[in-house]
Amino acid sequence: MGCSRRDFFGELTRTMLDGVADSIRAVGRVGEAAASTDDPPQRRWLRPPGAIVEERFLGACTRCTDCVNACPHAAIRRLGPEFGPVAGTPVVIPEEAPCYLCEDMPCIAACPTGALLATPAGLVEMGTAVVDAAACYRTQGQPCDYCVVRCPLKPEAIAFVTDGAPRVHESHCAGCGVCAYLCPAKSIFIQPRGAGRN
Repeated sequence: MGCSRRDFFGELTRTMLDGVADSIRAVGRVGEAAASTDDPPQRRWLRPPGAIVEERFLGACTRCTDCVNACPHAAIRRLGPEFGPVAGTPVVIPEEAPCYLCEDMPCIAACPTGALLATPAGLVEMGTAVVDAAACYRTQGQPCDYCVVRCPLKPEAIAFVTDGAPRVHESHCAGCGVCAYLCPAKSIFIQPRGAGRN
């Protein structure tokens, strides 16, 4: 027995919606599996100044938010529940709010567990700034000096070289992200350092 045009399109619509629903459920299962794994996702963030090595940091950090509340620049925030086993731990996302390497390091002073160790600004190892020369205004002959002028550790961490381009000195760069945050060309990003402190 044939079906009406209305029945045909109604059934077609139901079939399509069922397919969409199945796809959404599948994506959800992938997300749940990623969140339940024992391996933390690849880091796209920085730990606060003075963080000990990641494995020990995750054991020592109680997710108490004391360092978050102590930061006068609101640079430290907590990872959300989508990050599974590292959810709630403190991070710095420099393109949103960089670390200004406060002289008294209130975040470290606030940490009650030793997950953050007392560290002078010049010895902080959060990450390393990386400059995309092709996108940098300065290398294109345009006047720009934000990264060098506003760096808390200038000129040791970053300086202009003979051709006028900014050059990062990795051994002195704290990875605070001030340069990346201020760069109008968005030509700087911070590569997290995985080592941390012992």
